[in-house]
Amino acid sequence: MRELKRWMIWVTACLVVGGASEAKEEGVVEVVIYHTTDLHGRYEAVTDYEGLTNVGGLYQLGRVLEECRREHKYSILVDNGDTYQGTLMSWLTRGSVVIGTLNMLGCEVWNLGNHDFDWGVGVLGANIAAFSNAVLGANVHWVGGRGTPFSELQPFVVREVGGMRIAFVGVTHPKIPYWLRPVTLEATVVEEPVTALLRVMPLVRAERPNCIVLLAHLGYDEQEGRMEEELQRVIEQFPEIDVIIGGHTHTAVPSMKLGRTLYTQAGYYGTTLGEVRLYFDKERGELLKSVAMLVPVGPGGEWSRGVWEQVRQAREVGEATATQVLAYIDGVMGGPAVTTEESAEQTLICEAIGRAVGAEVVFHGAFGSGRVLSNEWMTVGDLFELIPYENGIVVAELTAEEIGEVLDGMMEWWGTARFTFPYGVKARVDVEGLAGERVLGLYDLRGKALREGKRYRVAFNSYVAASGGKRHMGLRAVVDEHVVAEFGGCATRDAVAMMLASTGVYTPRVVRCVEQVEAGPGRLGPVTGATQLSPGALKLVEFAYMHPGKRAEEQASEWFAVRNSGTSTLNLRGYTFTDGDEGGSFRIGKDLMLGPGEVIVMCHSIAQFRKHRYATNPYLRLFEYGGLAGRLNLGNRGDELMILDNQGRLVDQVTYGQHVEKWPQWPAESKAPNHKVGESLVKTVGGWVVNQEPLTQW
Repeated sequence: MRELKRWMIWVTACLVVGGASEAKEEGVVEVVIYHTTDLHGRYEAVTDYEGLTNVGGLYQLGRVLEECRREHKYSILVDNGDTYQGTLMSWLTRGSVVIGTLNMLGCEVWNLGNHDFDWGVGVLGANIAAFSNAVLGANVHWVGGRGTPFSELQPFVVREVGGMRIAFVGVTHPKIPYWLRPVTLEATVVEEPVTALLRVMPLVRAERPNCIVLLAHLGYDEQEGRMEEELQRVIEQFPEIDVIIGGHTHTAVPSMKLGRTLYTQAGYYGTTLGEVRLYFDKERGELLKSVAMLVPVGPGGEWSRGVWEQVRQAREVGEATATQVLAYIDGVMGGPAVTTEESAEQTLICEAIGRAVGAEVVFHGAFGSGRVLSNEWMTVGDLFELIPYENGIVVAELTAEEIGEVLDGMMEWWGTARFTFPYGVKARVDVEGLAGERVLGLYDLRGKALREGKRYRVAFNSYVAASGGKRHMGLRAVVDEHVVAEFGGCATRDAVAMMLASTGVYTPRVVRCVEQVEAGPGRLGPVTGATQLSPGALKLVEFAYMHPGKRAEEQASEWFAVRNSGTSTLNLRGYTFTDGDEGGSFRIGKDLMLGPGEVIVMCHSIAQFRKHRYATNPYLRLFEYGGLAGRLNLGNRGDELMILDNQGRLVDQVTYGQHVEKWPQWPAESKAPNHKVGESLVKTVGGWVVNQEPLTQW
């Protein structure tokens, strides 16, 4: 698969060049924009996300750039941020070595990325000053008065290349304040890109450029199959932008047309060199055509002698530092990140943080490391692989109730790299429970319940305490209210280094602090066409199953509504909802009260459900079941929906589509027609009918 993906990039390049060759006529000027993004200070070749080895890195990329530039008379190099954070050599020079490389390569525009702020605004300001050309950040501002580190930052710049005036506008990711703490950002304000561009674009147009290029440190999300929302809004609002060069998401996008706008993104770590070719009418200055491609870097390409010589001193210092010994690891540690149970790496990090700041409880996850240490010496280089990010430490004094609140919110991310395990406190959890009810008990390491009213010293890394990009906003609110200390810089890595150096010999261990309590659904008896219906108070009253898009998108958009038709409050605990297919069932495992006549809408994804116009009603009560029954799919996995009460009796059901004839024993009023996109099916006295205005009656 990885070879196929690499081959596709080459094919795209060949097709683009072939198509572009027709534009090379007399009176046409060709200008080439070379672009990089998310270099993260990588010089050595890397193994990419598909497993291809010996690709990328500035040593190889520098040589590829040299060769490409020889082929074109008019060209310009730009970088799209996240430029220097990520390697020991860059960290030791506070990024200046990478800035020096960009200067040597003749980079004329640098647009800031979110990780360029990681080492503080003082370091960023010094690197901005050291960069030889224009640094962009239209949505970055300093509100701290005099002494701004951003005095040389510009919203846009116009460069003349081949006689053509090209405007480069730069925006960075607006979630920076939700990844970094105020102690790091100080008086920095990052506004929404659309807001900044509404102010800047009239100034850009007044310059009458021949072409407008947006450098956006936002990008295409390959897993979601769409642009990040903030970038999508820019695309919709500013169709006059000719080319958008994206970044941040570490995705390679050779070429994509968004209306009249050309979009491209050069991957990460220098694994590809982006190339945009612009063709202008020489006399009128009109942009005739724009095409994009990605040039693969490696595997095993030649290195740039110039880059190699330019970083010689920094490389020697980095190599010497990397070999410094911290401690002997008496056991095994390392390997892929663990997301569903504690690991030796997570225990080490938490133990070190707790010791460094005097915390009784620590929340932290385990980063994946390509290095496995087995009964050998651990070096500074190994530590950088174990902890690749420069996170600070935030300490808050929280009650047992607040610790439980934090952990319950964190359970939304159970089983992913975004979940952080507690250390120093034992927790009994129901990973499939409802929000607010997932933490069943908190105890100290001796098994005693945490004391009510006592405030415990709890530590988090700065990324999580800042909300992890708006993923942990509840945690951030609690921490901000009770924060007592903050340690910036690379405090998490420093804490581990100090503890290892003080011990000399470290024996890896795993401290288990999370106990999962199985509270899954009970056994579901088979439901057949002959199953007797025992009508109950809970009724299916409306549902929708047809939505445009991929299968996963359709499933995420489905919903159904149930109503308590009785005269007393109904507890749905123990009720099961199923489409009759294996794995397509979920059982309510907690108290869920439904008053007389009250309706609750059950959907696979609340976030997806809220995107539909009929879901804007703020009074709708919602229940998300996607995490409980990932295979429940009304449109593609069976055409029936059934409710079983807490005694296992079939209390209501509906069939539709091709399955209508398969349930001859079911009453006619339980059978429904199909419906179109934007419609739903609603139950009336005479049976199920199409409703063109979904959810209008509840």
